[in-house]
Parts: sequence; structure tokens; C-alpha cells
Amino acid sequence: MQIGLFESLEQNMAMIGRDYHNSSDLNKRELKLCGHRFVCLTLENMVHKQILNDMLLKRLVKEDLPKNKERCFLLIQYGISTASEQKEITTFGEVYDLLASGFAVLLMEGIPRALAFGFQGFPSRTVQPPENEVMERASQEAFIDVLKLNVPLLRRRLKTPGFSVDVMEVGKQSKTQVAVCYLQGVASPKIVAQVKKRLKNVSIDTVLESGFLQPFLEANSRSLFPSVGATERPDTVCAKLTEGRVAVLVDGSPFCLITPFLFTEHFQSMDDYTMNPIFASFIRILKYLSFFLAMMLPGFYVAIGEHNPEVFPSAIFFKVVDAEVTTPFSLLWEALIIHTIYEIMREAGLRLPKSIGHAVSIVGALVIGEAAVTAGLIGAPMIIVVAVTALASYVIPSLYYPTAILRFVFIIVGGLSGLFGVVLLFAAVLTEIASLNAMGVPILAPISPFDPSAMRDTVVRVGWKTLAKRTAKIQDLHGAEEEEQ
Repeated sequence: MQIGLFESLEQNMAMIGRDYHNSSDLNKRELKLCGHRFVCLTLENMVHKQILNDMLLKRLVKEDLPKNKERCFLLIQYGISTASEQKEITTFGEVYDLLASGFAVLLMEGIPRALAFGFQGFPSRTVQPPENEVMERASQEAFIDVLKLNVPLLRRRLKTPGFSVDVMEVGKQSKTQVAVCYLQGVASPKIVAQVKKRLKNVSIDTVLESGFLQPFLEANSRSLFPSVGATERPDTVCAKLTEGRVAVLVDGSPFCLITPFLFTEHFQSMDDYTMNPIFASFIRILKYLSFFLAMMLPGFYVAIGEHNPEVFPSAIFFKVVDAEVTTPFSLLWEALIIHTIYEIMREAGLRLPKSIGHAVSIVGALVIGEAAVTAGLIGAPMIIVVAVTALASYVIPSLYYPTAILRFVFIIVGGLSGLFGVVLLFAAVLTEIASLNAMGVPILAPISPFDPSAMRDTVVRVGWKTLAKRTAKIQDLHGAEEEEQ
């Protein structure tokens, strides 16, 4: 609301009361000091009451205020309050925004302006270890839900004055604060401008989590594969900022968005850089292998069993035949049924309270799997395929959802057209990934377009003595074309 404040205190309070519909959590503290009338407004549990009393209200009561209203207002603004965060506001919209951000607003009779003091005291959880990105030797700090407490987690690690934080509001109703973080002189100005432009053009009423904004930053929101990364680790964000990325923090979300984000970064973790490069490279190769197994193994097994059984070695072929000859379903339907049951169990274990969620997952897997094999509904080899696929899919958590959907697609294509269809579908998936770009940077770089110098930290990782010689910037990769504003 761009309506300006009135000189009349009664008019101001009438307008605020009407807009808040006399909500019970709007606190009004009326004061009459030295012939002047004041009203201090706060929202319940959004302001630290003790600090408000000590740093403002008690000082007002003890001070001998001048009779002139303007001089009195200026004395409060520059001489009485010791709040480190203080703003002079002139519109009702500013009053409402700051009240919801944990400010105390002081209105004065005869003055068409107000003072807002930052005495925030809303409840929030403390910094805790990451829950989703667990590391062995890396930092044990994760972002929390309060934007102003997340920014210092980055500032403490990047002490350079080039670390910039630009805050804007997104959401017509929620007016959520969003911080765009980047390193001056490292990040491309065009990429930074493009991120800000997209955020400013977001037309949405409410932003409650960073996932609300991610589609607006994606290269193609309809693609299964994300071109914007999300992490709960401050150290990971700092590492990306030094490579020229832009980070987006959203108030109310413990996850930070990172753009541009490369496909190969799904297979990297902070632990890779704290361990021996040979072992780190071995782990990365395992992750790539797990990705292909999680996506293609069931479809590959169905394709061979249905259309190309000659591919099986003789010993395995007879075992598969013995297991499947007594089941009433084809391999295609077996795979679809058992994977659907697995996804149901996974969702149940995820949504239930932790105390019983694990029990449901384990009991469901044991009971349903054993019962299905004993009853002759599902072959034992299919259970093994599902188990290997499930384990492999959790090796790269950030790619679980794309692999889960593609797994069903590969099963159907493999059951209908055999290995030929599986190979064609795999080529189509690679083409889809290669076609995506994030802010003008191909997400499959540096593999495609191939960049030999950047391959030192892709599938394998070289030692720090080599990595430290040159810091790679995202906008310098082959094929990168920064988008014009």
C-alpha cells in the first residue's frame, strides 16, 4: 500500500485496525509523554519484548522531550534509540512489511511519518548439522529457516568485501525476502542481472519455500533434470560462489538455490575435496555407475528377459527361467508391480513419523518381498533387481526423482521393444540433458562441449596442488554464452 501516513494518530490507527481487521496479535502500546501522544505497534512474538522495553520505551519515559513535535521526533530518531537497525517510514505498506519482519513501529501524533526499530525476537531453530547432505569431514553446519541468520553463515566463510548480498521482495501476498548472493569480480555481471530480472518478474502470490522460485530460474521447467541446484550446506554454496555462481536464499527455507548448476555436480560432494583424490575419484565413478543402474537396470533386465534372452549366460538363463515359469505375470508386469509397491513403501516410510517410518519400510520390504516370492507372484531375480536399483537410487539423492520416473519409462520401453528401444531411449535422455543450459551455460559441460582443462574435477579429481593453480569460472567453460538481459 502506497498510501501515506496521516498527521492524525487516530486516522492512522483506524486505517491500521481496518487493514488488520482488529487482529488479536497486533499489540498497541499507547504513551503520553511531555504532552505528546505515541503508539508503539508490534506483532505478537515477532519482537523481543525485553530489548524493546530497555532500548526504547524506558528511554522515552525518562527523557525530557521538547514541546516542538518535529524536534521531538528527530530527538527520538537520532538521540534516544540505540537500535542498530532503524528506519524512517512514510507509508502504510512500509508499516505492514516491517511489522511482519519483526520491527516495532512508533507512531506520533502530528507527524505523518513513523520510526521502525529492529528488535526481532521471532522463534527460530538454531544452526544444526545437515540432515540430507551428511559428510564425514566437512562442516557440520546447515542453513536454517531465517534469512538473516543464513547470510552470516556465508559471510563468515567469505571474508572478502566482494561478497555481495542484494535483498528483494517476492510474492504479492507473502512479500518474502529473497537474497541474491554473489562475488563481485568473479560472477558474470550478465548472469547476476539475469537472475535478478527473473526474480523481479516472478508473478506469484505466496513464496513459502525456495522450491516456489526454482522453476522461474530453470532453463526448462518441464525437463526432468534440474538446471538449478539446491543445497543446505553453507560450505558448498561458498565453493560455488568462488566459481562464479549466483546463490539465492529465501526467507523461510533451509535450502539455498545455486545457478548455473551443472549435471556433473550431482555426483560431487564436499567430502570429495577432503579425502585422497584417488579414493574421491573412485567414489565418483561409483556414483556414475549407480546413476545408470538406478535408471536403466530394471528396463535392461526386462528387455533381455522378454526379447533378447540369448544375452543371458547359460547358468543365469536357466535360473531366471526356473523362477519365472511359475509366476502368472510377464517380466514387464512384474517389474511395474514390484516397483510401484516399492515407491508406495518409500513414500509411507518418508511421510510417517521417524519412530515408525523405518519399521514400516523394513517390515514392508521383508514381508511383501518374501510373501510375493513364496506365493509365486514375483520371481526372486526381480526382487534382487529391485533391491539393487533401490540402493543405487539413494547414492545420488538429488537425482532420485528423475531416475524414479525414467525407471518406469525404461521398463515399459524395454518390455515392448527390447534392447533396441532401451538404447534409443537412453540416447534420447542424453540428448535432453545436452540440450539444457543454465543462464547460457550448457549443463552437461565440461563433458559436452568437451573442455579438457575442466575435466580435472569431473569424473575424476586431481589433487589440491593442481586444482589450486587455477580457479575455474563457470562463464569460462566451453560453450558458455552469457544470456543477454
